[in-house]
Amino acid sequence: MHDLVEEAASMIRGAKNLVAFTGAGVSEESGIPTFRDPGGLWDRFDPYEVGGGDVFSSLYRGGAIPASATGFVSEMLTVLEKAHPNPGHTALGELERMGILRSVITQNIDNLHREAGNSLVIEVHGNIYRLACLACGGRVYLSREELFPLGWKLVECLRSGDMQGIISIASRCLCGGICRIDVVAFGEPVQDMPRAVAEAKSADVFLILGTSGAVYPAAYLPEYAKRAGAKLIEINATGCYFPELVDLGIVGKTGEVLPRIVERLRERGS
Repeated sequence: MHDLVEEAASMIRGAKNLVAFTGAGVSEESGIPTFRDPGGLWDRFDPYEVGGGDVFSSLYRGGAIPASATGFVSEMLTVLEKAHPNPGHTALGELERMGILRSVITQNIDNLHREAGNSLVIEVHGNIYRLACLACGGRVYLSREELFPLGWKLVECLRSGDMQGIISIASRCLCGGICRIDVVAFGEPVQDMPRAVAEAKSADVFLILGTSGAVYPAAYLPEYAKRAGAKLIEINATGCYFPELVDLGIVGKTGEVLPRIVERLRERGS
């Protein structure tokens, strides 16, 4: 492992445009279980019942509240409220502060990259801390202190079937319109994909962190980077999922490997 960390640090040290691409494995170390793995949320909840894009619009038109919605929202809130940036997130924030990391492209919706200090974060699956107005298309940003009290009020309304309460909670836009959580639901297009592709193509070193490459179109991003001439480094706890693309693969947790890379960069005065 020492030699692999040293090699990764050497590649990053020479980068002029380092871009990171992150998935659920990065946030799993913060206590957020992956959705798709055995025992994950989509094993226990029907994604098309609670995660389909039409759930929001049909609900506000007077449609029925999905039977499993209360349990699903409760579990999501419980997990996210406890989650904070782990050493992997912190290391990426430090790489930006060191002037090495340009941007983070993430499939995660948990806002932890921003909390760790990354400023240019492209969230292709959205952000749980952001609301989208169904009337004007505007965005409303919530702090951690705002999101969770609202979330638990929503759980109570779901439990009691209080549609007026749900609409009151969702009426957050300055235009008076009703909002939904700004995350990509099943059947909806990803967000900011052209911007993510442009970032991947601009990278000279591209970090693949905590993703198995199972979710498209985001999983195409490493290939875009490779075709544009980038060197690829993959760090995954459960194996190497891009063996034909990567120049260096490290099997290990990002929360353990990335801080070691940052330490080597500091020692060499990057």
